[in-house]
Amino acid sequence: MSLNNDLSDLFKTFAAIMEIKGEAVFKAIAFSKVARVLNDMTFDIKDAVEKGTLDEIEGIGKSSRKIIEEFVATGRSSDFDDAAKAVPAGLIPMLQISGLGPKTIALLWKERGITCVEELAKAIVDGKLAGLKGIGDKKIEQIKQGLTMREQAGKRLGIGDAQIVAEEFLRQLLTLKGVEIADIAGSLRRRKETIGDVDLIAGVVTSVTMESITKAFTQFPGVARILGQGPSKASIVTDQNLQIDLRTVPVDHFGAAIQYFTGSKEHNIKLRGLAQDKGLTLNEWGLYQLSEYDKAKKETAQPPAVKAVASKTEADVYRALGLEYIEPELREDRGEIEAAQAGKLPALITRADIRGDLHTHTTASDGANTIEQMAEAAKKLGYAYLAITDHSKSQMIANGLTAERLLKHVEAIRRADEKIKGIKLLAGCEVDILVDGSLDFDESVLKELDWVVASPHVSLRQDAAKATARILRAIETRYVNVIGHPTGRLINQREGLPLEFAKIFEAASRTGTALEINAGYPRLDLTDTIARAAIDAGCMLSINTDAHSVEGFDWMFFGIQVARRAWATPANVINCMNYKSLQQFIDRKR
Repeated sequence: MSLNNDLSDLFKTFAAIMEIKGEAVFKAIAFSKVARVLNDMTFDIKDAVEKGTLDEIEGIGKSSRKIIEEFVATGRSSDFDDAAKAVPAGLIPMLQISGLGPKTIALLWKERGITCVEELAKAIVDGKLAGLKGIGDKKIEQIKQGLTMREQAGKRLGIGDAQIVAEEFLRQLLTLKGVEIADIAGSLRRRKETIGDVDLIAGVVTSVTMESITKAFTQFPGVARILGQGPSKASIVTDQNLQIDLRTVPVDHFGAAIQYFTGSKEHNIKLRGLAQDKGLTLNEWGLYQLSEYDKAKKETAQPPAVKAVASKTEADVYRALGLEYIEPELREDRGEIEAAQAGKLPALITRADIRGDLHTHTTASDGANTIEQMAEAAKKLGYAYLAITDHSKSQMIANGLTAERLLKHVEAIRRADEKIKGIKLLAGCEVDILVDGSLDFDESVLKELDWVVASPHVSLRQDAAKATARILRAIETRYVNVIGHPTGRLINQREGLPLEFAKIFEAASRTGTALEINAGYPRLDLTDTIARAAIDAGCMLSINTDAHSVEGFDWMFFGIQVARRAWATPANVINCMNYKSLQQFIDRKR
């Protein structure tokens, strides 16, 4: 739903322009909330416009409705255009630089006349930022790193963006006559957090030519440029500047092809070595007896003229090599082949194992839906419990709660809990971890809550010692149940806190504090490798969406993929517990 995404980006940028101009903060908050609503929406906003139901969408008011209706009708917003004229056009791309927020951009513009990314880079080299209030050497270094990250980010797309594009092309591919089976391969199938390009594999029946499939693929809507098209392969670039490569194979060879093109390279090299030890050879067409394969005629676009030992399914290939089936997320040569040989692969967590979400927001802070709406949506997902964790007072831009407002909110959550049957609501809060590790509320407030998520949101460029001490202090607080998005990183945008994780793991394990895999894109924090190290150190994980709307619950998919890459089983994740066990987890620390 590119229209939703385009509108979400427009409102997000609109909010930033307001901040750059110095307008009232509540206006920026309102438009930021609309951006999040549109981003999380599971239906096409155009349908709501055509049906006249925009007013029924929580968070969309009169001014935002006008913008949406105009944009749907014309592809533009006159209100946005007027606002954008008030600031130099080159300031908008600067918002993508880690370390630069609207207020800093406004300062650079008004005090140093910097109006674009190129001028900023030159100003740093020329020393033009020296003496600017609030922009010291440390901040300049952060901006330099942000410029570098921005340049690198252009080469790889985040998984949340790539997934949407790939699924649409896969959907179209599956509609073609003759395509019996098709799927995504490559790093996207392994659920890596950034994607260089997308691989699609199609299993084609013999009644059609594979070239008819590759030709039709290059004509799909959304193709911006054709890089190549032949008898069994095609390569295109999408409107989002993402390269997608299609490989077609006879359907009986689909399993071998998708295994081969899923990778990783290191995993496949080890598999081929295992095959050779057994007198076999493994390639994109299948697993073959080496002696027979060498005698067969080999063509690049056709399988060899010899019967394969295994080729139709991936499971057949792994089984013939004496291995348990290895899930795509594990195929990184991190011990998965040895575990498969020994019959010790983990039973990876799945969506069905999740019993609840322990980090969500409502209209009490910057969410789009009420307590009751979030609870009913969670109930429909089959959840047994839901923690409502709106922001604390330091998050002014997110309408963070004062202690007084929080305690009233707790009462509202408990009233809703009594009213709504079939799901347990926990009255909680996402409490800011301040620069020194103290929390936004003292323990006299925290003890009134059922659940506390403690998260870093600001000062994410501390050195490792200070950052680690900061998180450790929060972990040691008896009422903190989980550390939310522990590093604060954003994929392709900022690196986050450089934590000394061995110390973090020891404290979390000892105190019974969970570490979060924040499923909200582009966070996905913790990363897969850090999450696996946490498991190995005896820590419990919590996979949460940080949902700011009922649609935000869908982000759970990405958090689960991170956990699967971390070799996580349900036993490693607290929100796979039943409610009784979860309460025991809370009580042990208190």
